Amino acid sequence: MLKFRLCIFLLVLSAATALAQSPVVLISIDGMRPDYITNPKACPTGFPTLQSFLTEGTFAKGVIGVLPTSTYPSHTTLITGVEPARHGIWGNTTFDPESTNQSGWYWYAEDVKADTLWDAAARNGLITASVGWPVTVGQRNIRYNIPEYWRARNLEDYKLLRALSTPELYNTVDKQLRSIPQTEGGILAHDAVFAQAAIYAIEHLHARLVTLHLSSLDEEEHAHSPFSPQACQALVELDKQVELVEKAAISTFPNAVIAVVSDHGFVRTDHRVNLMIPFVSAGLIKPGSHASDWKISIFPAGGSAAIVLHDPHDQATEDVVRKLLRDLAASPANGIASVLEKSEIEKFDGFPNATFVVDLQPGYQLGYASQGELITPAPSTGSHGYLPSHPEMRAALFLRGRGIAAGRDLGVIDMRQIAPTLAGILGVTLNDAKQPPLHVQR
Repeated sequence: MLKFRLCIFLLVLSAATALAQSPVVLISIDGMRPDYITNPKACPTGFPTLQSFLTEGTFAKGVIGVLPTSTYPSHTTLITGVEPARHGIWGNTTFDPESTNQSGWYWYAEDVKADTLWDAAARNGLITASVGWPVTVGQRNIRYNIPEYWRARNLEDYKLLRALSTPELYNTVDKQLRSIPQTEGGILAHDAVFAQAAIYAIEHLHARLVTLHLSSLDEEEHAHSPFSPQACQALVELDKQVELVEKAAISTFPNAVIAVVSDHGFVRTDHRVNLMIPFVSAGLIKPGSHASDWKISIFPAGGSAAIVLHDPHDQATEDVVRKLLRDLAASPANGIASVLEKSEIEKFDGFPNATFVVDLQPGYQLGYASQGELITPAPSTGSHGYLPSHPEMRAALFLRGRGIAAGRDLGVIDMRQIAPTLAGILGVTLNDAKQPPLHVQR
């Protein structure tokens, strides 16, 4: 009996060790709501690869994200396990009230203030690779890297991207990237080439942690709304890319684990709220002015906006702004769901520089006009960036591979749990993540 129990213990230990040292391929499908996959009626066509995770893998019904529910803060939480106030990526674009950064985004890895999965993997001697992941320019612990970066959004950008990328990886797809037409359908072709780069990193560079960001679904949802024919067709094509990457991973590393995630949900919008207009009318913002004596500034996030005071101790200006926002929120026709004050903002661990956060109603997105009507039409478009408490903003998680439970529904989880879960599968430790890992093992 003792020998039997010892054998069982060793088998369990062996299985746990195998899972804890598995290569990980992390694929982010930007803007994918989980109900694209969990609801068979969401789109007229199915997604066979992703839907097979429901029976062959472990999945979440929803992932509660961070504030704001935007691409760059969310992707940094996915890779660190901590919230924006801790990891330092507060939005997609940097806060730039004087326009000195020329609408620059948080592209650079040095702005991340928390330990990442790439850092943890490198400390353990694992080869890492990343393709198109946000906030990775100059990430020294990604051995083979094609970061997300652009400037002019034309063919010239590929010269810049080549200069910022690891030649061993970028040169394998350089010609394909340059041949992509600069049309609406080009973004899907771009994702397909990025998937090929990830496959090369797996098969030829033997990377044991690969991160891949696919953005075409998000683009179609912004333009045409979630679950539109264009968005559904984009996901059909991305489903094929997931299949190709997964096959390459399992063929190269039979014990590999595939994680498919998204950064945020999406909601259809038909109106814009031009929040700058009432601030201009009240004399709090001077349109076209980049003077250093600004009083307040709007830090935009699509479905929400942070209101930042130049002097956070300026009580008189704070009181004026508070009354203005409360008056606007009093009318449902103005599209404002709620106005958060400092103590409420701190609970979400986002926008640490904000005095107020304006959360819009689903159906409304932030506009940027400084004159004209407060509410203007934006029919059949889509947006995100709202408070993570909106169910429509929930992101996705699907896991499959050796040692991962089949058919397990995790329910609704916290986005900060994903990185420590993947760290455990890799057999590494994240220094800053505090949330418990998910129970995904068989």
